[in-house]
Amino acid sequence: MAKIEKEAKLTISPRDYLRLREGFVVQSCRDQLNVYLHDPDRLGQGLGYLRVRYQSTRPPVATVKIPKTWDGAVREMIEIECPLSELGPGLNPWPRRHVVVSSNLPEEMERHFSALGITRLRRLGWMRNLRCVLEVGGVGSIELDRTVLPGGRVHHEVEIETPDNDLLHRLLALVRERAPSAEPSSVGKFSRFLQAISRPPPGGGSYPSS
Repeated sequence: MAKIEKEAKLTISPRDYLRLREGFVVQSCRDQLNVYLHDPDRLGQGLGYLRVRYQSTRPPVATVKIPKTWDGAVREMIEIECPLSELGPGLNPWPRRHVVVSSNLPEEMERHFSALGITRLRRLGWMRNLRCVLEVGGVGSIELDRTVLPGGRVHHEVEIETPDNDLLHRLLALVRERAPSAEPSSVGKFSRFLQAISRPPPGGGSYPSS
């Protein structure tokens, strides 16, 4: 079922990433593998995308994320989630290179892509992320991400997800106190992934697409 996800994103330095991990209580850490699928002819149009996420200790989940609004560090996305086990063989247990929308996605996801005239998705690639959930001063929790982009560059960021606007800004303020490098980000992981695969890797060659 679709829901509205409201979150803030802050880019931080590697030093501040360590400072936050050491300064707040780490509740959990888990490895994530994010696999992205889209119509390669429709990239960059802000149409949303399909992500399949595998992570330690949790069953894999497929998610369609559709941009809604972005104001500074705070964005809202329409999010449709489904356990990977409930999807067609083109996606479960691992996404094939090409996926037929009508026969592999549940109705709500299929409806989104069909309305855009997208009938087939292609597996674009993947990237790994370490996500740690931190308790911040008894106020709430934040998510600390260390993402390895295609090509090897490492990106560090903080995500704060809550529908409570006052709590969100309190947590933002506490993070900024501990992490001086924190800057509002208006770029999500999928966009960073696309930017990374559009650049040739160091030393020439090309990125694998499988």
